[in-house]
Amino acid sequence: MTIWNIALFEFKRYFKWKQEIISIALMLIGFGFSMLWPHLKSALDKDYQVAVVGDFTLPKLDGFQFSAVSPATKPEVLKNVGETWHAVIEIAKEGEQERVQLTVKEKASWQGKLKTNLQNWQQEREIASLPLTDLQRKQITELPEIKTVMLKPEKDDKNEKGRALVSGALLFLLTIGIFSGFGYLFTGITSEKQNRVTEQLLTLITPAQWIEGKILGISLFCFKTMFSYGLLFFLFIQGVAVISGKPDVSLPVGAFELFSAILFVILGMLLVNSFMAAFAATIDDPNHSSRSIMMFLPAIPVGLAYSGIDNAEGMMMQVLSMFPLTSFAAMPLRIAHAEVPMWQWFLSLTLLLACLWWFKSAATRVFTMGIRMYGKEPSWKQLAETFLFPVKHH
Repeated sequence: MTIWNIALFEFKRYFKWKQEIISIALMLIGFGFSMLWPHLKSALDKDYQVAVVGDFTLPKLDGFQFSAVSPATKPEVLKNVGETWHAVIEIAKEGEQERVQLTVKEKASWQGKLKTNLQNWQQEREIASLPLTDLQRKQITELPEIKTVMLKPEKDDKNEKGRALVSGALLFLLTIGIFSGFGYLFTGITSEKQNRVTEQLLTLITPAQWIEGKILGISLFCFKTMFSYGLLFFLFIQGVAVISGKPDVSLPVGAFELFSAILFVILGMLLVNSFMAAFAATIDDPNHSSRSIMMFLPAIPVGLAYSGIDNAEGMMMQVLSMFPLTSFAAMPLRIAHAEVPMWQWFLSLTLLLACLWWFKSAATRVFTMGIRMYGKEPSWKQLAETFLFPVKHH
C-alpha cells in the first residue's frame, strides 16, 4: 500500500458528492438570503412617525417619516407622543442661537440614528448662516487635498480596495482550511486509536506511510474545501457586480502574485496538518484531554498576518513573511500589497520547505510514539524529546 493509496483513501473517506451538493446549495441559499435581507427588513420595518413643528424641511432618512405640523397643534401633538407620534422635533431659540429639540416618550435604539441626522442637518444650517464666502465655506465643509509626489514609480494601485478584499478572502479561506484539517485529523486519528485499529494497520504499513498518506489526503480535502468556498465567493462578487450594473470583477493580482499565494498556501497547509496529525496521535481520550486546545495553535499565524496587513512594508510583516511558521500566511499578503525583493521571496520559500521537511520527520516520530500508546498520554518531556531530538527517539 503506497502513500498515494492512503491519501486517496483519506480523501474519499470524507468527500461525498451528496454532502458537497447540499453544502453548496446551503451556501447559495445563505448568499441569496443575505442579498434579500435588506429589502425584506425595509419592507417589514415600519417607518417611525416624526412630527416636525415649524416651517422647515428635514432631509429624508430611511425608516423615518417626517410630517410638518402647525405650532398651534403642538400641545395636542405632545400628548400623543408614544401613540400617534414616535418623536417630535422643534427649533427652540435660546437668545440669538437656535437649538434643535427632540421629544420622545422613552429611550430607544432608533433614536441614535435620528440624532446623528439632526446634528448633521443643524451643523449645515449653522454654517450656511455664517457670513462666509464660497471659498471659506468650501474650506470648512471639505477636507483639504494632499498632493503626493513619488520619487520612485509605484505599481498601479487603482484597485487597492480589491486587493484588500482578496487579502481578507485569502485569510478567510486559510482559516477554513486549517479548521477543516483540525476537525478531520482530530476525529479520524483519535477514533482510530480508541477503536484499536492501529494494530491492524501497522501490520500492513509503516507509521511513516500512514501519517504521510493521512496528511496528504486530508490536505487535498482542505484544498478542495478552500477552492469551493473561494469559487463561490468569487461568483457571489460577480453576481453583486452584475446586479448593481458594474463591470465584471477581475482578480486585482498578477500571475506571479497568484502563483505565490497558491504555492505558500499549499506548503503551509501541509505544514499545519503535519503538526496536527502528530499531536492528535498523542491524545488518548479527546473528551477529557486538556491537550486538545493545542490543536488551535496553527490558527495563530493567520491572526498575526491579519494584524500586520495594514502595514505590509513594516518590519513586523517582513519578519512574519520570512519566519517559516508564519510565512505561508504573511508572504502572500505582503506580495499583494508591497514590493518584495526576489531574494527575500526565495529565502522565505527555502526556509518554509526546510521547515516542512523537518516538521514531517518530527511529526512522524511523534506519531509513531503516540499511536502505540493506550490508556495514557506521553509527557510533555517525552513529546519535546521526540519532536526535537531524533537521536533520543531512536
